[in-house]
Parts: sequence; structure tokens; C-alpha cells
Amino acid sequence: MQPKPPKGLRARLNAKLKARVRYWVDGAEIVHWDDPRQRITWDAPSYPTVKLLESFRGKGSAVHLGAYSGMHYTAVVITGGQHHLDWVSIMHAHEEDGQWSVQEENLIERGPVQVGSDVWVGFEALIMSGVTIGHGAVVGARAVVASDVEPYSVVVGNPARHVKYRFDEPTREALLRICWWDWDKRKVAAHKDQIHGPEVAAFVAAHDPALGTPSCPVCAAGW
Repeated sequence: MQPKPPKGLRARLNAKLKARVRYWVDGAEIVHWDDPRQRITWDAPSYPTVKLLESFRGKGSAVHLGAYSGMHYTAVVITGGQHHLDWVSIMHAHEEDGQWSVQEENLIERGPVQVGSDVWVGFEALIMSGVTIGHGAVVGARAVVASDVEPYSVVVGNPARHVKYRFDEPTREALLRICWWDWDKRKVAAHKDQIHGPEVAAFVAAHDPALGTPSCPVCAAGW
């Protein structure tokens, strides 16, 4: 069973305040998924219980989460404030007469983060800006994702590396053609026993548009 976020409004506010103080003291900002600035968007139903982190309090890059995807509440997306590795100095601040100054152009954002549908991002995973995670992918606990993740790939480690696909290539291609996550929510509910079940080959055979008219009995009954 995974850890649960604090319950109750006061507990949630206290947890957020402590997190903000901790990161601000260290020179950064943490933004929770329900921040009113709405930097993170998602296709319902999903639960993006994720934190967005910047090492400089700039505008940050956008994050979008597809439908039927989840991110553990300890997962972090670094949306901006990355350093120039190819500059003379990696340091983004300058000290003169005891005063430190930071210019926004001394830090970079690598672009928005796109997380597909039917994706799971695990415990304490870290995702860098500019990354696209394909439909059906799994990001393992404490993985550090700095490059794109293919659809239905399982990645683990630091840096995150591909260890396997959830399904063989023909099945992956069929599922991407079916795109069940784009169905009307009532249709998804009507097929829940198929979607939340192990009979993947039967599901593909019943719904893959490349095979012609769907042969699914639920679809034949009105879907």
C-alpha cells in the first residue's frame, strides 16, 4: 500500500507551508499540483498528485497529464531553472559587494512535459523539463527521467533506462490504434471488466480498428 497524503485541510496546508519554506530557504520553489497558477493540466480522469519544482522562481514550463494516468504524490517534475552545461561557469548567480544577483537568462527551461494516457509514475520519480512520456509507459520508483520514454516502455534507474515493454510490438501498435482512453467515459465504464483484466489479446481482437468492425459483445449491445 502506498503512503497517503495528509488528510484534512489544515494538515494539507501545513504540509505545503513546510515544503515551501524548506525549498525557499534552499533557493527554490515547490509548486503543488493544485496550485492556482494551473501550470499543470490533465485530461480527466487522472490524479496528478505531483510536485513541480524550480531552482529559480520563474515562470516554469507547462506539464500535461493524459487520461487514466497517475503520478505518486512524491514524484517531482523540474519545470525550469536548469543550468547551462556549455557555459564557462555552471553557476547562475553573481556576487558583488556582498550582494547576490540572478538573471533569468542564466537559467534555462527545456520545454513542456507531456505525460501520455494510461501512464504510471512511481514513488519519488524525478522528471526533467522537455520530456515526453508515451502512452502506457511506466516510470519506476526513484527513476530520473531526462529523455523521452516510448509508449508502453518500463523505465527504471538514474538515469532512467528502458528495461522492457509491457507488450510485444504488434500489441503495442494495436493498443495505440484503439486508444481506449479517448472513449467516452460511459463506454470505458461499460468495458471496465475488459480494460481491468489480463485478456489483452482478446481485447485487441475485439477492438482493433485495423481488424475491421469491432467484434466486442459490449459494443454490439450499443457501444
